Amino acid sequence: MGASTTQDKELAQLGHVSNLNREWEEVLHFATKRQYPKGTTIAYKKGAGMYYLASGMVTISYFSSCGRERLALCINPGCLFNEARTVSGYEPVGRFLCITDTTLYRFPLDLLASQDFIRTYPHLITNLMRSMGMKMLIHYTFLASMGTEEPVIHLSRFILSLFRKHQLQKNFPCGMTQQEVANLLGIHRATLARAIVELKEKNIITKFTRNEVCINNIDDLRNMADLELDA
Repeated sequence: MGASTTQDKELAQLGHVSNLNREWEEVLHFATKRQYPKGTTIAYKKGAGMYYLASGMVTISYFSSCGRERLALCINPGCLFNEARTVSGYEPVGRFLCITDTTLYRFPLDLLASQDFIRTYPHLITNLMRSMGMKMLIHYTFLASMGTEEPVIHLSRFILSLFRKHQLQKNFPCGMTQQEVANLLGIHRATLARAIVELKEKNIITKFTRNEVCINNIDDLRNMADLELDA
């Protein structure tokens, strides 16, 4: 397995997608550019349509019937999102949150219903189908792991995603409070605190705060995250 394939598989298991839809940059003239500061929740109902993320990071989460928020996917630059909602018309309760300052492009709601667009850009439709299939498989994997894997596994994967985000640096800011991280992972804060203690006791990390995360042993962290990179 090549290095890039291994990295892509690891990112997918961490719930991240990146550079899936770069081909769509050739049709950004159909879209409207939008910029959002960190912490903004995108009002997708007011601005309906499919989005292309040019820079920044957006998380997609959904709410259960009891109101608990669950992180579903982390969108990185070069990816489309909100496409399933756009083509299906189904409106689940969810949230698109800008984790960093974000630049995106919103395509018209009816773009994917245009036969002229589909005939002119069949390669983009093929790309869209491929990326939607990948996201579906990531969602299925996530659903299968919910309630069955230990919180320390979810925390380890979250730390690895930050490690990737910060260009493989072992010291970096988390940028979120422990309560925000707990909410993102769908666990209680006390459960998160116990998972942090466990990673510290195993000498895998030495610090986990809003301003600083320190990884001591990246190989043990990957093992704790239980990633299947050889399959």
